Amino acid sequence: MTQKKPKIKTYKASNDLRKRIGPGPLDKKAVERAQKEIEENKIDFSPMGLDFLSRLDKALKVINPETDQNKSEEQIKTLIAPVMELKANATIFHYALVGNLANIMLSFLESIDTLDEDALSIVSGHHDSLKLILSSKMTGDGGKDGPVMVTELKDACARYYKKKKKQG
Repeated sequence: MTQKKPKIKTYKASNDLRKRIGPGPLDKKAVERAQKEIEENKIDFSPMGLDFLSRLDKALKVINPETDQNKSEEQIKTLIAPVMELKANATIFHYALVGNLANIMLSFLESIDTLDEDALSIVSGHHDSLKLILSSKMTGDGGKDGPVMVTELKDACARYYKKKKKQG
Protein backbone atom coordinates (compact mmCIF):
# COMPACT_ATOMS: atom_id res chain seq x y z
CA MET A 1 0.00 0.00 0.00
CA THR A 2 1.47 3.33 -1.00
CA GLN A 3 0.93 6.44 1.02
CA LYS A 4 -0.45 9.53 -0.60
CA LYS A 5 1.94 12.43 -0.62
CA PRO A 6 0.52 15.37 1.27
CA LYS A 7 -0.44 18.37 -0.81
CA ILE A 8 1.90 21.23 -0.17
CA LYS A 9 0.56 24.74 -0.34
CA THR A 10 2.93 27.55 -1.24
CA TYR A 11 1.96 31.03 -0.17
CA LYS A 12 3.44 34.02 -1.90
CA ALA A 13 4.51 36.77 0.48
CA SER A 14 2.71 40.09 0.20
CA ASN A 15 4.58 43.08 -1.18
CA ASP A 16 4.56 44.65 2.29
CA LEU A 17 6.23 41.59 3.77
CA ARG A 18 8.75 41.45 0.93
CA LYS A 19 9.72 45.07 1.63
CA ARG A 20 10.32 44.23 5.30
CA ILE A 21 12.47 41.15 4.76
CA GLY A 22 14.15 42.16 1.54
CA PRO A 23 14.80 40.15 -1.60
CA GLY A 24 16.21 36.65 -1.68
CA PRO A 25 16.58 34.11 1.08
CA LEU A 26 16.63 35.05 4.76
CA ASP A 27 19.99 35.32 6.48
CA LYS A 28 20.70 31.90 7.99
CA LYS A 29 22.24 33.38 11.15
CA ALA A 30 19.23 35.64 11.69
CA VAL A 31 16.92 32.64 11.39
CA GLU A 32 19.06 30.66 13.86
CA ARG A 33 19.03 33.57 16.35
CA ALA A 34 15.25 33.87 16.04
CA GLN A 35 14.82 30.12 16.53
CA LYS A 36 17.05 30.21 19.61
CA GLU A 37 14.97 33.07 21.07
CA ILE A 38 11.77 31.10 20.49
CA GLU A 39 13.17 27.96 22.07
CA GLU A 40 14.63 29.73 25.10
CA ASN A 41 11.84 32.21 25.83
CA LYS A 42 10.53 32.20 29.38
CA ILE A 43 7.49 34.42 28.81
CA ASP A 44 4.35 33.24 30.62
CA PHE A 45 1.79 32.73 27.86
CA SER A 46 -1.12 31.97 30.18
CA PRO A 47 -2.29 35.60 30.68
CA MET A 48 -2.21 36.20 26.92
CA GLY A 49 -3.93 32.87 26.27
CA LEU A 50 -6.61 33.60 28.87
CA ASP A 51 -7.21 36.95 27.17
CA PHE A 52 -7.82 35.17 23.85
CA LEU A 53 -10.17 32.78 25.67
CA SER A 54 -12.02 35.75 27.18
CA ARG A 55 -12.64 37.03 23.65
CA LEU A 56 -13.89 33.59 22.64
CA ASP A 57 -16.17 33.46 25.69
CA LYS A 58 -17.65 36.89 24.91
CA ALA A 59 -18.33 35.80 21.34
CA LEU A 60 -19.99 32.59 22.54
CA LYS A 61 -22.23 34.43 25.00
CA VAL A 62 -23.86 36.63 22.37
CA ILE A 63 -24.70 33.82 19.95
CA ASN A 64 -28.25 32.50 19.96
CA PRO A 65 -28.58 29.79 17.29
CA GLU A 66 -32.39 29.96 17.38
CA THR A 67 -32.61 33.64 16.46
CA ASP A 68 -29.29 34.28 14.71
CA GLN A 69 -29.36 31.66 11.95
CA ASN A 70 -28.73 34.24 9.23
CA LYS A 71 -25.67 35.55 11.09
CA SER A 72 -23.78 32.24 11.37
CA GLU A 73 -21.01 33.10 8.91
CA GLU A 74 -20.22 36.37 10.68
CA GLN A 75 -20.36 34.72 14.10
CA ILE A 76 -18.12 31.85 13.01
CA LYS A 77 -15.54 34.43 11.94
CA THR A 78 -15.82 36.04 15.38
CA LEU A 79 -15.11 32.67 16.99
CA ILE A 80 -12.27 31.89 14.59
CA ALA A 81 -10.24 35.02 15.42
CA PRO A 82 -9.28 34.17 19.05
CA VAL A 83 -8.85 30.48 18.21
CA MET A 84 -6.45 31.43 15.43
CA GLU A 85 -4.50 33.63 17.85
CA LEU A 86 -4.25 30.75 20.31
CA LYS A 87 -3.07 28.38 17.59
CA ALA A 88 -0.50 30.87 16.29
CA ASN A 89 1.00 31.77 19.67
CA ALA A 90 0.65 28.78 21.98
CA THR A 91 3.41 26.59 20.58
CA ILE A 92 5.90 29.46 20.50
CA PHE A 93 5.36 29.88 24.24
CA HIS A 94 5.69 26.15 25.01
CA TYR A 95 1.98 25.33 25.16
CA ALA A 96 1.93 22.67 22.44
CA LEU A 97 -1.30 21.08 23.72
CA VAL A 98 -3.13 24.41 23.50
CA GLY A 99 -1.79 24.88 19.97
CA ASN A 100 -2.87 21.38 18.93
CA LEU A 101 -6.37 21.76 20.38
CA ALA A 102 -6.75 25.21 18.84
CA ASN A 103 -5.69 23.78 15.48
CA ILE A 104 -8.41 21.12 15.67
CA MET A 105 -10.99 23.74 16.66
CA LEU A 106 -9.89 26.06 13.89
CA SER A 107 -10.36 23.28 11.33
CA PHE A 108 -13.78 22.51 12.81
CA LEU A 109 -14.95 26.13 12.69
CA GLU A 110 -13.68 26.56 9.14
CA SER A 111 -15.58 23.45 8.02
CA ILE A 112 -19.04 24.36 9.30
CA ASP A 113 -21.44 26.87 7.83
CA THR A 114 -23.97 27.18 10.66
CA LEU A 115 -23.74 27.46 14.41
CA ASP A 116 -26.26 25.15 15.97
CA GLU A 117 -26.49 24.03 19.61
CA ASP A 118 -24.19 21.05 19.01
CA ALA A 119 -21.47 23.13 17.34
CA LEU A 120 -21.66 25.71 20.12
CA SER A 121 -21.41 22.94 22.70
CA ILE A 122 -18.19 21.68 21.10
CA VAL A 123 -16.70 25.19 20.99
CA SER A 124 -17.75 25.82 24.58
CA GLY A 125 -16.18 22.55 25.76
CA HIS A 126 -13.00 23.48 23.89
CA HIS A 127 -13.01 26.87 25.62
CA ASP A 128 -13.42 25.28 29.06
CA SER A 129 -10.63 22.77 28.41
CA LEU A 130 -8.19 25.46 27.28
CA LYS A 131 -9.10 27.66 30.23
CA LEU A 132 -8.24 24.80 32.60
CA ILE A 133 -4.97 24.08 30.77
CA LEU A 134 -3.90 27.74 30.83
CA SER A 135 -5.04 28.36 34.42
CA SER A 136 -3.07 25.29 35.50
CA LYS A 137 -0.08 26.46 33.42
CA MET A 138 0.04 23.02 31.80
CA THR A 139 2.88 23.66 29.36
CA GLY A 140 4.13 21.27 26.74
CA ASP A 141 2.08 18.48 25.24
CA GLY A 142 0.00 17.80 28.36
CA GLY A 143 1.79 14.59 29.31
CA LYS A 144 -0.45 11.52 29.43
CA ASP A 145 -3.59 13.68 29.45
CA GLY A 146 -2.67 15.57 26.28
CA PRO A 147 -3.34 12.82 23.73
CA VAL A 148 -6.61 11.98 25.51
CA MET A 149 -7.78 15.58 25.19
CA VAL A 150 -6.80 15.73 21.52
CA THR A 151 -8.62 12.47 20.81
CA GLU A 152 -11.75 13.59 22.68
CA LEU A 153 -11.96 16.84 20.70
CA LYS A 154 -11.40 15.04 17.40
CA ASP A 155 -14.06 12.48 18.35
CA ALA A 156 -16.56 15.20 19.28
CA CYS A 157 -16.02 16.85 15.89
CA ALA A 158 -16.36 13.50 14.11
CA ARG A 159 -19.67 12.78 15.91
CA TYR A 160 -20.91 16.21 14.88
CA TYR A 161 -20.02 15.62 11.22
CA LYS A 162 -21.64 12.16 11.28
CA LYS A 163 -24.84 13.56 12.82
CA LYS A 164 -24.96 16.38 10.25
CA LYS A 165 -24.44 13.91 7.41
CA LYS A 166 -27.37 11.81 8.63
CA GLN A 167 -29.57 14.91 8.88
CA GLY A 168 -28.49 16.31 5.52
